[in-house]
Amino acid sequence: MKVNYGFKNEPDLPKALERCEQHGLSINLFETSYFLSREIVVPTKGTGMAHWRELLFALMSRNSRSVADFFHLPNNCVIELGTRVQI
Repeated sequence: MKVNYGFKNEPDLPKALERCEQHGLSINLFETSYFLSREIVVPTKGTGMAHWRELLFALMSRNSRSVADFFHLPNNCVIELGTRVQI
């Protein structure tokens, strides 16, 4: 089964997995784990863009919407693996 969402659609992954049962694929949503990556932007002094821009970009990155919230994933089933990205 393939799930497609358009630009204006709000993706709901658990609801899409529930629909898989109609096609013979039974998925227990309470035993499903979702693995996500997370990047933490760290501003550094030196070459590249101006330091104030790096700080602003890091702030905007921290305030962005969570991927788990975007896909409507249950909080108790999400595992995030992160890395620090220096800009």
